[in-house]
Amino acid sequence: MTILATVLRGLRSRALLSVASLVMMVLSVAGAVLGPAFQQAATTSYTLTRLADAPPPLTGLTFEVGAGRTGDLDGLVAAGVAAVERELPDLYESPVVILMSRPVYGAADVTYLARDDVCSVLDVRGRCPERPDEVLVNEDDLGALAVGDRVDAPLLGRPRIVGTYTTPDDSEHWLLPTLLSSRPESSSGAPALGPFIVTDDVLAGLPRRLWAPRLESRLRVPDSLTDTELDALVATTERLRAVEVDLDDGGTVVGTSVVNDLQTVLVDVRSQRAAARSAVAPAAVSLVLVALAIILRLQTAAAERRGHELALAALRGVGRRRSWLLGLAEPWLLVLLSAPLGVLVGYAATVALARSSLRDGLVVDLPAASVLNAVAVTLVVAAVTAVAVGQGMQETLGARLAGVRRPGGRRGWTGLVVEVVVVALAAALTLARLGAGSDGSDGLGATDLLLPVALAVAAGLLVTRGTVAVAGWWTERFGDRPLSAFVAGRAIARRSQGTLVILPVTAAIAISVFAIGVDSAAGRWRDSVASTRSPADQVWASPLDAVATLRLTRAIDADGRWTMAAAAVSIPETGPIVLVDSERLGRVGRWSPQWLADGGDAAEAADLVRPPSPLLVLTGRRVGLTVATGTPVTLKLDVRTATGTAFLRVGPFEPGTSTVATPAEECAAGCEVRAVSLEGGTGPARVSAASTDLGDARLLDSGWTRADAGGSAVEDGVLVVEPGAPVVPAAIGSPMRAVLGRDADATVVDGSGDGAGTSITVASGTIPVEVTARAESLPLTGPGGIMLDLATFLAHEEPATALVEPLVLVRDDAPASVTDALGAAGMTRTGGAADTRRALDETAYAQALRLYVVVGAAVLLMALGGLLVSTLVQLPDRRRDAAALRVVGVSRRTVVLAAWWESVVVLGAATLAGLAAGLLAQVVLLRSITLGLVDDSATPRVLADADGNRLVLLAGGVAVTLALVAVLASVAVVRRARAATLREDAR
Repeated sequence: MTILATVLRGLRSRALLSVASLVMMVLSVAGAVLGPAFQQAATTSYTLTRLADAPPPLTGLTFEVGAGRTGDLDGLVAAGVAAVERELPDLYESPVVILMSRPVYGAADVTYLARDDVCSVLDVRGRCPERPDEVLVNEDDLGALAVGDRVDAPLLGRPRIVGTYTTPDDSEHWLLPTLLSSRPESSSGAPALGPFIVTDDVLAGLPRRLWAPRLESRLRVPDSLTDTELDALVATTERLRAVEVDLDDGGTVVGTSVVNDLQTVLVDVRSQRAAARSAVAPAAVSLVLVALAIILRLQTAAAERRGHELALAALRGVGRRRSWLLGLAEPWLLVLLSAPLGVLVGYAATVALARSSLRDGLVVDLPAASVLNAVAVTLVVAAVTAVAVGQGMQETLGARLAGVRRPGGRRGWTGLVVEVVVVALAAALTLARLGAGSDGSDGLGATDLLLPVALAVAAGLLVTRGTVAVAGWWTERFGDRPLSAFVAGRAIARRSQGTLVILPVTAAIAISVFAIGVDSAAGRWRDSVASTRSPADQVWASPLDAVATLRLTRAIDADGRWTMAAAAVSIPETGPIVLVDSERLGRVGRWSPQWLADGGDAAEAADLVRPPSPLLVLTGRRVGLTVATGTPVTLKLDVRTATGTAFLRVGPFEPGTSTVATPAEECAAGCEVRAVSLEGGTGPARVSAASTDLGDARLLDSGWTRADAGGSAVEDGVLVVEPGAPVVPAAIGSPMRAVLGRDADATVVDGSGDGAGTSITVASGTIPVEVTARAESLPLTGPGGIMLDLATFLAHEEPATALVEPLVLVRDDAPASVTDALGAAGMTRTGGAADTRRALDETAYAQALRLYVVVGAAVLLMALGGLLVSTLVQLPDRRRDAAALRVVGVSRRTVVLAAWWESVVVLGAATLAGLAAGLLAQVVLLRSITLGLVDDSATPRVLADADGNRLVLLAGGVAVTLALVAVLASVAVVRRARAATLREDAR
């Protein structure tokens, strides 16, 4: 009890150090608990989300019950349900019974189906059958019949049609909606109609050999699912997919879950789990490290203040072993208190993070790894406090009795050896990682994951030594000029306690810089993936062909402010092609700054594929030309209309200059002129103007060239057309401008791949292209595609409709009139960039990476708190030094400047070292660490592309905060530095 009372008095007398040490100990244990717990929570959340979002057929189980010896259908179904429920895992719902028959062959194959409340789970027109001679039929099979007519039904005669139903388009109520669809041909060669919906007693009256009741069970997604439970669930469902269970009456239950694919979910979850575990480790270790560094600093200060108490105990005859017991009693009591508190805080932090960012209702468990980590960190904390006590015990009895610590530099070879080992380890890890390759294909080992921590510690140790050495050199080289710098340098060189704050501050800043780099690089990659898969705020699928889709967007949005047409083209000879409306891409489309080497935006990308001049568009019901000719000629215009291609003949033109107009109903919605040629005549025709009944057209803006000979067809401001030599717009006559994805190679383009002379293979032959740039990724196609201008491509080529997937890209701020027009044209919204980004943010790996941001903020706050406590602890010694200077005549201003310089040099060195270490960790590791999972060839690769703006903001915020601390510390040092301070210390 005497020792306990002594310990409590000591903790009370050093309350600030005691409380600060306890907080850091709690945080170190909490960090050890948080890492594994949050990793498991993120993985579980992703697993549950995947299971919940997966189409029910992929997770559900289906069974077919075969008839036995008895003729009781209800008994057969009941026995089958009981057998299935015995086999089903707990996470599956009780099976839904669907009474079905096997196909009954005739002119068309017919199956019969009954289910409880069937009309509530189908879209029915009419009513449900209530009697044996009534049926519901699929509306696709109705043909010339109508509700109320009778229909041929094998074995049932001619029941009356009392209603129709449509094939469900989702799996909300039916695991396999196609079960209710019709097929043009079955295995027997006859058409297979959709099931006839009948009453239960109709099924019971069919021959027993035709019974085939179906049982469907859906997965019930829980709020918690461990890895072991998931593995067991997958194993059980794999077995049940083809299970066979014999019933007592000779019937059988056979698994028919051919669509169930939980195994794929398991593979995906395992990859996410492994990546998340490796990603979380550096963050958790970093948090623990900074806490340990601060604990060492605080406990060293506490040991110094406990020195005179242990010295008095030694004078009273207390032995060395008992002195050690007295010295360790205080810190180890704090360690014992911190262990349970740390576990509670770590678990609470995990729950808070899970509720803020993970799946709603998720149950957060405390994994065994968290408990083991907590125990290990507690032991390490105890060892660190023992090291601090040992440093105090090494002081001489006289030094401890003096109560005033004399300034002195760093001493002891042990510490130097440890520092050399740490620096050498960090250098070795860095060189090993640099030599492992730049693509990170070899993965990251356990040692690689410690690299940010090792670099932070090494930087802190080196800068601490370097700061002391430079301060000593400064005082020797420049003497006392200026006096404030001399006093600051001498204090730094001789007072080792002042530089002890460098290590935790350096480590905190380095880890924060690395954390921001990880988070921003991962976020930019997810933006790149989102822009690839959904290259606009909204993406609408178009049932129209590419030409009609392009014309629709230009009709409903003439200024191109909200919509643009695009298309994905699949040509086997070439590979994936994305076509964009380059006139609107810069305003409507999304473009990742990672894609172009110079960080260009969508407008710059549009310039890279925009044709040198636009196509000539003639809109009106009459088209006229002004032509000068020496012989009678007719001009033939090759045009693309709203419905296809056509030839428009304007003329004849008599010798001289004349204007002739011709009816052109096909151009009422606009005609794009693809070529102009002569019919008749022996001399050239000089076209000076083109017009329609709606106004003049800009003829010469299309930059005409000769189709065969090349060169400009414009002379003296008129278009010259020679006999047998058609002229074409420059957009068609010159190579198409193209941007290639980084993975596009000779399988995509033929030629050099670097510029003119390159061509792409299409159905009609080849199209010459000019490669203007390479991009990391491209909209819709990813890194393996090629991007071209939509209008120009359609002027060159008429791809088969089956090879083209037209889309409309829409901005979120598009007015309702625009989206209503899209809906009226039969278009449907399929998603958007925000939807895709949200799905990417919900992956286990993305959720685990959020821990870096939390840790980055936490270590900065911990370092700031440790710095403030350390500053307050040093305040009496620094104030005593300031008082001594004031007594010998040094001005107050000089003393303030000296104190300020001391703080600025120490904290500035720590800041620069932390920034350098963090940036070095980014350079070395970001290119290799898994920031995202590339799951197919259309997904862009992950780039080590951190957000420089966030790093600048971090550096600026840290610099301002530490400068404020330096100012406050310097003012506090001088505020009460008077001669009375020295007299009080002497007493």
